[in-house]
Amino acid sequence: MNGLADFPELVPGHRPDLQRAIEAMPASRALGLQVVGFSPRGRSVVRMPIEPRWTFDGRSVQGGIVGTLADYAGVSAAAATLGEGWMASTAGFEVHNVAPAHGEALVAIGRSISAGRSIMVSRAEVYAVRGDDAVLVAVATTTCRPFEPRPGQVL
Repeated sequence: MNGLADFPELVPGHRPDLQRAIEAMPASRALGLQVVGFSPRGRSVVRMPIEPRWTFDGRSVQGGIVGTLADYAGVSAAAATLGEGWMASTAGFEVHNVAPAHGEALVAIGRSISAGRSIMVSRAEVYAVRGDDAVLVAVATTTCRPFEPRPGQVL
């Protein structure tokens, strides 16, 4: 895909539990998020179709929604380094929108930077995709806390 820098190598079938948890979240379903995949090296790719209801002008996706997608990608990249069953929750994130987010879909690539026992840090890049072209529209840093869900805990 032209413009999509350093598309990460993903491992098919890595962390299906994490994918299920993300795609089952009500917010994920409302946004139409699709997990493309993960890597145990701390990589994630998450996709979101662009719909007019997510825009402020019928064309460009509102920056907060772009930031939400970056958060999903960054935190899931960190969680991808954890063992089966472990998850991570957002402690904070900072996003910088660098170009208008318009096209057919947004694709966010998350990369784990530091995977500590109590705090994890990742970065994310969000691209607007139209056909075979992609334009970088946002960069973000995310921090999260790893945790092992209690038996029966709904994520």
